[in-house]
Amino acid sequence: MLKFLASVLDQMDLALEHIQKSGVHDARFGLMLTDNVIELTMHELAKNKHSELKASWIVRERYQHTKELEEAMGRVIEAKLKFAKLEGLLTEEQARTVAIMHDFRNELYHVGLQHEAILPALSRLYFSTACAVLRAYPIRSFGYLVGIQLPERSKKYFTNRGDYSPPSRMISRRRARRWRRSAIIRRPIRSGRWLTTCSRSSMSRTPTSISWPRVSTPVSDRREIRQQSSARRGRLHSPKKAASLRRPKGSPSMKERRGCCSNGCANYPVRFKKDPIPSWERQVARLRSKGNPNVALENYAAFMEHTAQLREALDESAMAAEAEIDRLIDERRGK
Repeated sequence: MLKFLASVLDQMDLALEHIQKSGVHDARFGLMLTDNVIELTMHELAKNKHSELKASWIVRERYQHTKELEEAMGRVIEAKLKFAKLEGLLTEEQARTVAIMHDFRNELYHVGLQHEAILPALSRLYFSTACAVLRAYPIRSFGYLVGIQLPERSKKYFTNRGDYSPPSRMISRRRARRWRRSAIIRRPIRSGRWLTTCSRSSMSRTPTSISWPRVSTPVSDRREIRQQSSARRGRLHSPKKAASLRRPKGSPSMKERRGCCSNGCANYPVRFKKDPIPSWERQVARLRSKGNPNVALENYAAFMEHTAQLREALDESAMAAEAEIDRLIDERRGK
């Protein structure tokens, strides 16, 4: 147990050092370290419970969550969260926060920087959650080997009381309190202000994307542009309708052109019937009013997920229009 605590304290201390710098890249690294600590803690809880049941058949027969325990011993984060809630390590609210932040961590690790405007605040919130998880971890026994080598960073959280001191007194309470009372933990997390920053930055680009002007293109390029536009437009429809939109078709007749608007409205209903920006602004106002950072995080994640398809389609359309404008400018200049 001492070795496990020393290892997670070592990671938490390194995460704290980077988070306190308040930089985007440091916050990204600190968030990934914090996520690893929480996942290791949940796995350690399952491993200790598995050893406890293996040592006593009476306890094993009375235990009611054997299936959840076996699933938690694997690598699926959802199973670990479910078991941790059953054992009381996490509350329902904390579990939802960990699930959301774990998804953010995967984006940061596999995709790159995301949510840059609020990443420092997210890392502080996640670090505070990790402290609460470690504080709730049940220590049923405290064993260590003579001559154990502790990580350098974790040594400052332990005292030197001699070889025969009780293990439960080895952790310096004063240093632990000082660590937890750092500016990162006690500073109020203004979740509404930080979370709305990223939401507003997403919305600020959308009106520009909607108001791009039409561009006159040569006849030879119209078919290709029409097919590309249909592919982008299909992302705003249902999957079945989107599939039909992606099929390349020949040039429409004059009659078909006249009825294309009514035909499209009748056969390919768009999911978004009106301008979504006012609704998004109202959601941002509600998000700002949330005093609980965990609830604000849930609303922010739901908002970004709900609007992701439309925002991505609008961004792609704007980029395509901008590229076409640049091409026409170069063509007129003879490039």
